Amino acid sequence: MHVAARARLVLARRPWLYWLVVAVLAATIALVVQGRVVDLDEARRSWGDTRRVLVAAGPLEPGEPIVALTLDLPRALLPIGALEELPAGARLRQRVSDGEVLTELDIADRRGPAALADAGTLVVALSDPLSRNVTTGLPVQVAADGIVLAGSATVVDIADEIVFVAVDAVDAPAVAAAAQQGIASLLYVP
Repeated sequence: MHVAARARLVLARRPWLYWLVVAVLAATIALVVQGRVVDLDEARRSWGDTRRVLVAAGPLEPGEPIVALTLDLPRALLPIGALEELPAGARLRQRVSDGEVLTELDIADRRGPAALADAGTLVVALSDPLSRNVTTGLPVQVAADGIVLAGSATVVDIADEIVFVAVDAVDAPAVAAAAQQGIASLLYVP
């Protein structure tokens, strides 16, 4: 008689044997899983002490409301300037991916159009009637009369039809003059 057929016959006559095998397998799996959990806890303790920080609860775009979770993470893995809580009136300065630790560089706690601008830049207000679907954080260039006035700029705020653009301090006077004359246009960087 074939081995599989013989095993089925034995199990059919003695069902308690089947349940004994199931119980032994379940106990073995439970012991293996419990051992892995203990190993993980030991590894976590070996990382050193932890600190409670804010972590993005999903992908976030500049200017959006900040949705974050508070997690305890090992200090050795934390970036410099990791935040434990959000400052009052905080806004997101740059894109943040899901699960990323929020830092001081990601958050702007100032108000107004210059809140999201980087240090060393100045913010100029432009009215470009052809600008559509412009979002905060979008990299652009500013041109007037066929000349690029600011080769590197970032949209930092939008209010109605006014687009606030952060440009290098040396480019700001020329961009402001073109904006005042109404000839400044945005060039979109891919």
